[in-house]
Amino acid sequence: MIRKIASVSLVSSLLFFGAIFGARAQGDAVTVEIRKLDLKKIATPQYQLAVNQLKGKSRDWLGITTEYDSDALWTDELTFTYYVLVENTRNPKGPKESLFRGKVTYVNVEKGHGHKSDVYLPPSVTARFGDIKKIAVIVEASGKLVAGDSLPKSNQRWWEQYTPTDGMLQNRSQTPFAMINFDDYEMVKPAAGQ
Repeated sequence: MIRKIASVSLVSSLLFFGAIFGARAQGDAVTVEIRKLDLKKIATPQYQLAVNQLKGKSRDWLGITTEYDSDALWTDELTFTYYVLVENTRNPKGPKESLFRGKVTYVNVEKGHGHKSDVYLPPSVTARFGDIKKIAVIVEASGKLVAGDSLPKSNQRWWEQYTPTDGMLQNRSQTPFAMINFDDYEMVKPAAGQ
C-alpha cells in the first residue's frame, strides 16, 4: 500500500530547495522550477487487441511524476535523479529498508511551463520489497544542481544515508507507458551507441 504522500506545492518546493541545497551564489542561472512531485498507482495500459486475441492481466505500477518549468530558451540536457525509499512490509528475511535510484536525461528542453518527467516502479518490485516511505528528485543541468524536491517534506538529504540500488526504477521508454501522451514529455537521451 502506498503511504499517504501529498503533492508538494510550489511554496514548499522552494522551501525544500533552499533548506536542502542552500542559497545560490548571485548570478547563477536557475533553469528549472519544480511545480509538483506526485506519486500514483497506475494500472498497466490495455491496448486495443484484434478480435479473438487473449487479453492479459493488468497490474499496478507506481508512477512518480515531476512537473516543472524551464526558463532557459533551450537546455541541452536535464538529468533527473529519483530516489525511492521502500519499507519492507512483506519479506521478514529481507532488509528493513531499500533505496532505489533511477536517472533519466532529457535533451533539447525548450523554455516553457508544464514540462513533465516520470519514472516507474514495476509491480514485482513493490510486491517483493514493500511500501514506499519517501521519494526525492534532484535535477541537474550541465552537471550543476538546479532543483530538488522530496515527499514527505524533509530538511535533510535523507537518500545519502543509504546505498542505492540502480535498475529498479524505469524511465517511461522502458515501460508499457512509453507511447501514452507521448508529446507531454521531452526526448529521453539515447544510451551510448544507439
